[in-house]
Amino acid sequence: MNLRPSGLDGLGLDADLREAVDRARAVASPVARRRAERSLAGDLRHADLDDVERRLAGADSSEAADARLFKLAETWRARLIDGGLAAAAEFPGGPDAELPALVEQAQRERATGKPRGAARALFRHLLAALKARAT
Repeated sequence: MNLRPSGLDGLGLDADLREAVDRARAVASPVARRRAERSLAGDLRHADLDDVERRLAGADSSEAADARLFKLAETWRARLIDGGLAAAAEFPGGPDAELPALVEQAQRERATGKPRGAARALFRHLLAALKARAT
């Protein structure tokens, strides 16, 4: 019930069980939510709980890995904007063709006080690169 939608998608639940989970998650009232949780528990009795628990453990570890990569990408973005291309040489796997241009745009954006579009683009690029290197 507390997983993000992307984590729930990764569990690979069968259609009936996924529908029951979605139905229970949609309830907002505390009393009705408790009732929906009990109903979901009844639906889970018909599922292979060992398999569901194994999938949940995998989902928790992947969410933790995603959070670490997100934090690492934030750190690298700040480091690259502050240090420029000298810091890019230390990036895991080395800088690719797009990285210097993204860093330069983000630095220019910071210097002129414009909205943070280039910094966001740099972050997305770094996150994608770190995810690719992690797999």
